Amino acid sequence: MNFFSRHSESRGETSREWGEEREDGVIYTVSLKKVRHQTTSTALQWETLKVRTLKAGTVERLVENLAPADEDQDANSMHLNVFLATYRAFTTADDVLDILFRRYQQYKEHRRRGENGKDSRHHVCRIIQSVLCIWMDIYLDDFHDPPAYRLLHRVLEFAETHMPDGELARQTRHRLDRLQRNEVLKAQQKSRVPNGHHLTHSEDVLFMENSESEQPLDFDTISARTMAEQLTYMDAELFKKVVPHHCLGSVWSRRDKKGKSTTDAPTVKATISQFNAVSFLVIATILRNTSISTDDRVRIIEKWVDVAQECRILKNFSSLKAIISGLQSNPIYRLSETWAALSKEKLSEYEELCTIFSEENNQMTWREILVKEGTAKYADTSNSQLKHVRKESQQKIQRQRLSGVMQGTVPYLGTFLTDLMMLDTAMPDTVDSNLINFEKKRKEFEVLAQIQLLQKTAQNYNILSDPRFKAWFDSVEHLRYEESYRLSCEVQPLSDSMSPPAQDSRKERSLRKRISRLFSTSDWETSSANSNTSQSEDRVSETSMPDSPDSLVPPDKMSASSSSSSLTSLEMSTSPYKNYDQSSNCVIRVSLSGESDNIYKSVLLTHQDHTPGVIKSLMSKFNLDAEEAEEYQLVQVLPDGELQIPDHGNCFYAINQSVEPNFILRKKSEEGTLHRKARKRTTLRKLMEVVSN
Repeated sequence: MNFFSRHSESRGETSREWGEEREDGVIYTVSLKKVRHQTTSTALQWETLKVRTLKAGTVERLVENLAPADEDQDANSMHLNVFLATYRAFTTADDVLDILFRRYQQYKEHRRRGENGKDSRHHVCRIIQSVLCIWMDIYLDDFHDPPAYRLLHRVLEFAETHMPDGELARQTRHRLDRLQRNEVLKAQQKSRVPNGHHLTHSEDVLFMENSESEQPLDFDTISARTMAEQLTYMDAELFKKVVPHHCLGSVWSRRDKKGKSTTDAPTVKATISQFNAVSFLVIATILRNTSISTDDRVRIIEKWVDVAQECRILKNFSSLKAIISGLQSNPIYRLSETWAALSKEKLSEYEELCTIFSEENNQMTWREILVKEGTAKYADTSNSQLKHVRKESQQKIQRQRLSGVMQGTVPYLGTFLTDLMMLDTAMPDTVDSNLINFEKKRKEFEVLAQIQLLQKTAQNYNILSDPRFKAWFDSVEHLRYEESYRLSCEVQPLSDSMSPPAQDSRKERSLRKRISRLFSTSDWETSSANSNTSQSEDRVSETSMPDSPDSLVPPDKMSASSSSSSLTSLEMSTSPYKNYDQSSNCVIRVSLSGESDNIYKSVLLTHQDHTPGVIKSLMSKFNLDAEEAEEYQLVQVLPDGELQIPDHGNCFYAINQSVEPNFILRKKSEEGTLHRKARKRTTLRKLMEVVSN
């Protein structure tokens, strides 16, 4: 069901897809919408309307639809929002301006000649002006190219030529003047600071003046609350600066691009770097000093659990996830003696925080929390299973309410990057003779709109930066993976039966794990997760590990050709509860037996998906009765035949990932017919061989 259908049903309206209409350079999806009219008479109360939604088109036609000639065309505002959020993936701002200016001049010329309807001409010209105003208002960064501000000057020249006294000319002059004044202020501020250091906060200047009298901070002197607040301040500032379209799978992963560039998705990379910095900070504070006692190291881990809990109350899910990832990294997780010394309360808190980002059902727990609390004023910890956590959290939240302090939300950006990467992988950029797939852009916009909404809520934070904390945060030296593992072994030596995983054996271990999981059932997931919490260090050592923390940082070095393995830098790939194999998910294409191979559904498979759940999901996509899932089977199409996926196996580890991910959903009752046909073909081939000999 599309976006429009969902919202129309809530108003007592229903719609269903009817077909497609094609015009020169554009394809529309046509839906029939049944509308109920409010009337007191006995006349007809329902009316069926035809609604056209742009599905694909050329750049020219997509831009033309921003200002349609038909004044009654439905969903034009939605088309404008989707286009402005995603156009950078398939065209440039210059090209869009060219088409809009040309379209305006054409209608103005028609009006001068007396062609077309007067109302239609006026409507198109008026909408073009509105489109330009909205574009500059929402996406001013598109026009921010100092010092020349070439694009803004283009718009200003157009406005002063055709409508010098209009709103467009006034707004363009205002924005140009504001941007130029900001550049002058930045230059003046930079010239006043030694060594060209750029300051943006008054508290930074205050710190420079009083730095001699201020005592430097260290991990022991910073309270858990202060640390959580300062991390939230840093994360919120970065998240508010994220340019949503930088999150598109084709942009931040540099798909179809070669070489390196610092200009591609810098706001996303900055968020990733901050995430990794927090995780590495956790590891460094625990392992840096190997001479401290086990009790002291326990206090450090428990303090990080407290910081994570404070981040949960502040709704800073980015640092919360980063702290959990650091604690789950192999050099920390293998310290079984240290973990055994943790208090039961703190261990229970840690385990409950871990469940927030459980990968079960596509991170369903985390997604539900985001829906419930994303735009709320305060966190909701009432569902906590720990009584002391509920009590303490409610007391802190109550104090926030009484003081009138509202909390924003900093989400874990990796969730949105994963969703956008999967969309980018599953849906083609172009369809039907290289028409731009605007349906894909519409789905991407739904994710980008969530990011934009959460960015607005992040404005609610009222936390002041503490430069001393920032100085300490930056001063902690991060450990490379080899060094952190070496220090971990100094804290708790390897047993005689345990040795660091060898590079040459990783592929063998990965293959062995895939085979062992191939015929596992859904019960295995629960039991294995529970058993992992009590694994010995020997058991943990068998989990393949990343080469070094450096492999987690630079997204421009990641491969974006297959799946969300490109998200290694955010996911950390260090959870002790799962294999470190980077290919932890993939997208498959499934067609329904008996229908055209060109009609297929895309499904994201993770390493936790089992056949029954996948088949039910597919049946829902094909509008089949999910209760009949047991009557169907999933088959992979191979170059030399077919591979039947086990009915109760793990789909991800059962499929052949070395060939194209093409699958068929087929009724088991069809299997006998197919076998008979196959036997007939085999018999005929043998007869032909005998005749030829």
